[in-house]
Amino acid sequence: MEIYQGLVLAQRTAGDRGKFIDILTEKNTMAEVYVRTSRKASASAAVTQPFSYARFSLQQRKGQYTLDSAEPIRLFYRLRESLSRLSLATYFCELVRLTVREQQHPRESCEILRLMLNTLHYLENGEREECMLKPLFELRFMTELGMMPDLLMCRSCGVFLPKRLYFSVEQGCFFCTNCGAPQRDNSCILIPAAVLQAMRHIVFADFSRLFCFRLGKDNLRRLGHCTERFVQYHCSLRLDALQFYHQISAAPPFLEESQHEST
Repeated sequence: MEIYQGLVLAQRTAGDRGKFIDILTEKNTMAEVYVRTSRKASASAAVTQPFSYARFSLQQRKGQYTLDSAEPIRLFYRLRESLSRLSLATYFCELVRLTVREQQHPRESCEILRLMLNTLHYLENGEREECMLKPLFELRFMTELGMMPDLLMCRSCGVFLPKRLYFSVEQGCFFCTNCGAPQRDNSCILIPAAVLQAMRHIVFADFSRLFCFRLGKDNLRRLGHCTERFVQYHCSLRLDALQFYHQISAAPPFLEESQHEST
């Protein structure tokens, strides 16, 4: 018997007698678990649904986990009260499920589960705007995966905080407008210094301060555009939940500024 604390990210049917659930564990690894359909299992049905954080007792046989019992810790049930919150939470779960591998060996300091739980908490309670939580989760998640962008200084001249700059999605760094975007890099996005400062906060802040920053709505849209493209490029993913979220979101589509615009 093995005991795990974890968050259910997804479920899928397995014939008429059970289902599989994907759990992000406290070790920041993925576990695929088979759940039998029975009276015993039906008593804990809510605990095995997506967005359920629980303590799971698992049996392992021939490399396959089977659920023995589950004790709820927190069920993020109120996410289902809002279609936009639900679709955004589903996107977060899909992103983690498709990038965090089963039985991988993450860095000791990796805190993907903590990031998921904190983000779902703020999303469920409405204590932070969705347009803030989405880029925050995307960029910090990439950092926890070991794909942190280089945001310390201009890649060409070393300036620390230019007024405007080009963020290279492909290279994961930035270039000041004096140096200009590399000619062969079509992934560059023109952003102001405030967006760079927000990105630095997301990447470097302790968890106790991670969700404590402010940015205007236009700059939040710029930030979200940068982080979304960064995730899509480096993870090679186009997720249905994200597309659905954009369809129902009230925010207008982001229009990139010309790379040739001067300061």
